Amino acid sequence: MIFQRSSYVIAIAAGLSLSSSIIGLMVATPAQAGGAYGPDTCRQGFVWREAFPGDHVCVTPKTRSQAAYDNSQAAYRRNPWGGAYGPNTCRQGYVWREAFSGDHVCVTPKTRSQTAYDNSQAPYRFENSSVPIDHGSALNPVHD
Repeated sequence: MIFQRSSYVIAIAAGLSLSSSIIGLMVATPAQAGGAYGPDTCRQGFVWREAFPGDHVCVTPKTRSQAAYDNSQAAYRRNPWGGAYGPNTCRQGYVWREAFSGDHVCVTPKTRSQTAYDNSQAPYRFENSSVPIDHGSALNPVHD
């Protein structure tokens, strides 16, 4: 009877160990396939822009800080009397960032150009991309 009971306990333990190993593999595999943050893991030197919730465009840390600052200044950069674009009209010297369709945060024209460039480079800045990164050229006039 003791032999049967210990065999039963060993079988349960082995089954639990195998189950937890399989579950561990199922959970770890997707993250490992794309990196620590899944398929949107940025390459070394890049971070998520986070100009809006769910914004996973990979940018330099400096650009991410700029996006956060621009978001914090959004109300001050809109024309308080409205204008051609209603309450989203920017003050003189500012334009819409356009990080996504409908992004009406007012920024400098240089920042909008950087945003457009970053959006165009988004697929190439993920860790799982095999395409080399453009670290500055005539195609990237505003990158520092």
